[in-house]
Amino acid sequence: MFSRSLRLAYRELISNHRDRVSFWVLVGFLITYITARLLVKAYPALFFHIHGVHVHHFTYGIFVLAITGFLSLTKPGAAPDWLAAFYGLGLALAFDEFAMWVRLTDSYSLYRSENAMVIILVLLLTVVYLITWLKRAVHHIRN
Repeated sequence: MFSRSLRLAYRELISNHRDRVSFWVLVGFLITYITARLLVKAYPALFFHIHGVHVHHFTYGIFVLAITGFLSLTKPGAAPDWLAAFYGLGLALAFDEFAMWVRLTDSYSLYRSENAMVIILVLLLTVVYLITWLKRAVHHIRN
């Protein structure tokens, strides 16, 4: 029953959706953001040091965004769903520590980062679902 529900949700939300890329960006973003927050909360001492420098996970996000952008530009036939999911992953890692890289400080300003994440999430949800819903509503009103 659960797998049937997942297939139905997939068919309605993704396969019928003209632009699946934005959906996979959202999926990569949500999974990564939730995982990053859970890991940081559960294991605050889990981080990578290079010569005494704490490498924050926004650094990994920037690398993922750079690699994804490069692949998107140089491999036009590459699987867009995978690239979109990795783009969402990089976006979540980079913007999870938004306040840190904007203010260029090592102290966490969690509320600023959370505000940035909420804004990005609302934008992604708007692109993925609200625009499609509005198009369907306008189509039904016209007919």
